[in-house]
Amino acid sequence: ECLSAGMYNHRLNWHYRSRHESLITFSNRQYYENSLITFPGAKKKQSAVAWKNVRGVYAKGKGRHNQIEAEAIVAETVKRLLDPSSNKCIGIITFNVEQQKLVNDLLDRERRRHPEIETFFQPEQEEFVIVKNLETVQGDERDVIMLGIGFGPTEPEAKTISMNFGPLNREGGHRRLNVALTRARQEMLVFSSF
Repeated sequence: ECLSAGMYNHRLNWHYRSRHESLITFSNRQYYENSLITFPGAKKKQSAVAWKNVRGVYAKGKGRHNQIEAEAIVAETVKRLLDPSSNKCIGIITFNVEQQKLVNDLLDRERRRHPEIETFFQPEQEEFVIVKNLETVQGDERDVIMLGIGFGPTEPEAKTISMNFGPLNREGGHRRLNVALTRARQEMLVFSSF
């Protein structure tokens, strides 16, 4: 809208958030034509992005969620919150509202089972655990982002999947993906069932 109104176009030319170049590499290449100035991280690990294949099943039309994937995300979150040596704040991003709700419900269950992690969910904390979806994560950032794709095969071990990825397939979906992919400061874990 601003461009069509004739406003001056100023493009982002440097990236400050990610503390490891691998966290911005995809967006820099796909969205910014490698024009972003990035700062090399002090830690010399190959990548701060990891993929977790969870072999889940997407319940298309029957809840529009992926139970196995949501459980894997919640298990990883709880494991990190219970680890006293891990002091990184966590954000969880899902591809749709139904998966976001499922993750929140599973986290609520774990908070009752492990009251010692309750403090990480309190808004009084500077950066409490957040669970957002692609359409609501703009402006948020955390040390660790767990990105749950949710979509995937509708039957165990299926060889094909639908190419419908919810908000990603809608107008502006590529921008939503870019926002989600650039929320991590230190580490990103991508959970998928394919």
